[in-house]
Amino acid sequence: MVQEKSNRRSYSSRLRRNQKENTRDSILASVAEIISEGRILDFSVKDVAERAGISYGTVYRHFPTRESFLEALYESASEIMAQSTPFTPRSLDDIPAMAGKTLEMFEEKATIVQAFTIALLANNVQPNSRHQRDEKIQKMVLESSLDMTPEGAKIVNAIISHLYSSLTWATLKQRYGLNSEETAEALDWALQTLIKDLKLHKEE
Repeated sequence: MVQEKSNRRSYSSRLRRNQKENTRDSILASVAEIISEGRILDFSVKDVAERAGISYGTVYRHFPTRESFLEALYESASEIMAQSTPFTPRSLDDIPAMAGKTLEMFEEKATIVQAFTIALLANNVQPNSRHQRDEKIQKMVLESSLDMTPEGAKIVNAIISHLYSSLTWATLKQRYGLNSEETAEALDWALQTLIKDLKLHKEE
């Protein structure tokens, strides 16, 4: 009998925890939708509650301020970005394949990635993970060309990093109307061309 009660309490606890997580995910999805519509500066807790179909009090318990919405959005998007890079590139030749995987994840989580990109631009946020990735790529750029200066490597690194960023992905799709396949093809071509050019300079 004691064991049965313990099992019921454990099940009930897991159920409540899952419900709480589902509610939080639903709220965050609504925030992402609102921001993706361009309303990052004028949405409120009430707006999110109405969009999610959840009471104001429930939303407020999870996210009492606009800032807390954005913090949670950054955390969620950071997890997505981490998942989108399944391996660490060992050379520049690995980057097009890694970019392709990144784009696939962007497409799968399009709304939240787009909202994350808008939030980064609006708040001028620079995630640490981005700095770490840039440093690795810049080092590989220097190693790929014997005569390249640190300044030159910085420029090339900026172009490579920007090419497979969420900002470039969103721009190609929204501003230029490229579909998923066209976006992937365009970025793969640009990266392959740039890396090939770097190798030619090294051989010279």
